Amino acid sequence: MTRVVHLVVGPDRHGVVQHALTIAAACTHPVLRAHDPQSAAALDLSGWDVVHVPYTDRLFAPTCEDSAARFGALAQAVAGAGAMLSVTLHDVPAGDAELQRRRRAAYAIVTRHARGIVVNSRHELRSAAPLAENAHSLRVVPLPVVVADGPPADPSGRDVAVLGFVYPDRGYEHTIGELPPASRLLALGGPADGHEELPHQLAAEARRCGREWSMTGYLATAELGDALRTAAVPVAPNRRVSASGSIATWLGYGRRPLVPRAGYTEEIDAGWPGTVTIYDADEPGALRRAIEAALADPASTLLPTGAAAGPGLAEIASSYGAHLHSCAAPAPLPVGHGAFAVPGNRWDLLAGVHPVQPPRVSVVVPYYEAPRELDRALAALALQTHPHERLQVVVADDGSRQPPRLPADAPFDLRLVRQDDRGFRAAAARNLGAAASDGEVVLFLDGDTVPEPDYVARLSRLPAMVPDCVVVGRRRHADLSGWTVARLRDWLTGHANGPAALTEPRWLREAYAGSRNLLDADARSYRHMISAVLGMHRDLFGELDGFCEQFDSYGGEDWELAHRAYCAGAVFAHVPEAVAWHHGGDWALRTAASETGEAAAKNAETLMLARLLPDPQLRGPGQWLPYASIMVILCPDADDAAAVLFAARTAFVADADCGLWLAGPHGADISAALGDPRIRAGAVPPDVLARASVLVELDRAADLSELGALAALAMRYGEVSFPAGRARSARAVRRALRWAGKTPEPGGQGTGQARGALAELWFGRHDTLYPEPWRGTDLANCLGRLAQPQRRS
Repeated sequence: MTRVVHLVVGPDRHGVVQHALTIAAACTHPVLRAHDPQSAAALDLSGWDVVHVPYTDRLFAPTCEDSAARFGALAQAVAGAGAMLSVTLHDVPAGDAELQRRRRAAYAIVTRHARGIVVNSRHELRSAAPLAENAHSLRVVPLPVVVADGPPADPSGRDVAVLGFVYPDRGYEHTIGELPPASRLLALGGPADGHEELPHQLAAEARRCGREWSMTGYLATAELGDALRTAAVPVAPNRRVSASGSIATWLGYGRRPLVPRAGYTEEIDAGWPGTVTIYDADEPGALRRAIEAALADPASTLLPTGAAAGPGLAEIASSYGAHLHSCAAPAPLPVGHGAFAVPGNRWDLLAGVHPVQPPRVSVVVPYYEAPRELDRALAALALQTHPHERLQVVVADDGSRQPPRLPADAPFDLRLVRQDDRGFRAAAARNLGAAASDGEVVLFLDGDTVPEPDYVARLSRLPAMVPDCVVVGRRRHADLSGWTVARLRDWLTGHANGPAALTEPRWLREAYAGSRNLLDADARSYRHMISAVLGMHRDLFGELDGFCEQFDSYGGEDWELAHRAYCAGAVFAHVPEAVAWHHGGDWALRTAASETGEAAAKNAETLMLARLLPDPQLRGPGQWLPYASIMVILCPDADDAAAVLFAARTAFVADADCGLWLAGPHGADISAALGDPRIRAGAVPPDVLARASVLVELDRAADLSELGALAALAMRYGEVSFPAGRARSARAVRRALRWAGKTPEPGGQGTGQARGALAELWFGRHDTLYPEPWRGTDLANCLGRLAQPQRRS
């Protein structure tokens, strides 16, 4: 269970504090209260997994720099207690004015401390996202609209009312100048700290304009409710607002306020149509005309019957709950007896942990007419420290003219399987051997490779505990020509020196060192998984359907399998202590390929990989081969052909390696009408899904000209939510699907966590503004724009 506490700093009457307390209550989470940051940092925060703090710089200190410093001290206290920090950012700075630049620098300091960040609008997200790139969870959770109890609104009189603390940015001056005759501007609230003189200045400005100004001061709940219901015209005139509790409060009392046209107010109007009346603040007289229209038609200031006022508390609490759960510190989760699932690629979380008992291991050894090498490999396997009664070896003969002779006195279960000679079919031979084995962990060892005595024990440890894990050992190189089994045994038992080591491939050594033994694996780490010293759990190998048997010449099948494994959510790990010695040097270090004929084999391998493996860096930009890296799925309506064409062309012109699939009853007709082979209809075939790295599910067609950047974001964070749908890494989807219902539920009861919660916990989630939905813009103009040079992000 994730133990969450809300640490709320500031005076009770502050809007940010009230919002925080409302959210905590809706989530049924405990609250720690502090009236200043210093006392907050002194609180006992031990025992909590996640501490959530609402933040606005004006609440923590008079200057933004001091505010960030005080927040930093609080963040250190949270970290010192062993908890993760989550923050709701309020009043996110925007614009290029000097003060806003200073505030942005302060907010950047705040976000560096936070594992999770919430903002209250997509408008705020635009400013917050560049500051929060390293957050595990970045979400838009709108301000809740709490429907107030009591009688319905009944506007009367001539008061034009503005709700909230009186401070300079709220828009009072502009509103005073736009008041119709005989109207009064009524401020529902008192002055903000540090602005006690502002009400007097506004009163003087009203007298100068021949208008009336009045301020109520702080109102208790009942008095405030009466004022909100009876005000003649509700106005929220702040032009620079990024999220407004005042607007949400008006809506909760059944009022439809006048608001200036801005990014945030248009967001409200798009999400909850009919809840606000927008005027153009830059147009002279626009606010006055809107006020006069409201006075003439009081019903226009009421929410329309049946209109959704906005997100309710239950919806908001659910969003916060998911966010806060995903902010917990990375930790392995039990998924069965002695088995764990880990977040991301964090196999290091099980450092020092060993299986409850040694796993039953099957070692599959592909073979083709190399009896001396096989004798050495089997002799080395007979010296393994792994319990022999839990060790099985399967020799898979790839069509040798004479089958290998296996020792009758092997100390482990030793089996032989054979297939016909139809070329170099190591992939099929390994599959054949795995099918004939029964170990819970399957290790693949080339027949010309000699494992050190602890090789099996070391390489099988992680797959035995993390069924998602694919491990690769260290392949060293030596010239073993002339080495007898007896000499080999003397070396491996410490009674004689070993062979002189040949050079290991530099690119592979550097890859392992640079990725901390693949702890920092990414989408291209499949290139560092070699089948000569490879291992995984039997269940994962079966789920992947083994090696691709289309490979019928040397090389490439291990990369293809590893790529599919990564897309399926596998954890990659290099185990440098699991050493096996290969007879001879690495391919790249042998006789020049042009002299040995290996250039043709390498070209064949590259062509096969380019066809089967959708890695844009391997095959180049654009989608011109059967399998796509990015799978875009859209369920169009019957009249959506133009929108589909626009989405497709924006994606394809952007050179994204993508395929577009049209689901639903109208997909086939639209696909046929458009005639582009990259626009397909129906269910996505399993082999296509298995090789895709990113799944983009569109609710509506959208501009996909930055699809590559969106896919990269999804690969980094697992899930990206945007106005037209969502993008998810296949890795996150498959990992969560595998373990859904098998991990402990956050509350400790039930059948386990759902897929979405697991994916967000293990990989994170980021909300983004891109891409916006298709809005029916003229198609010819859109396509004409695509003919122009495209900006690359």
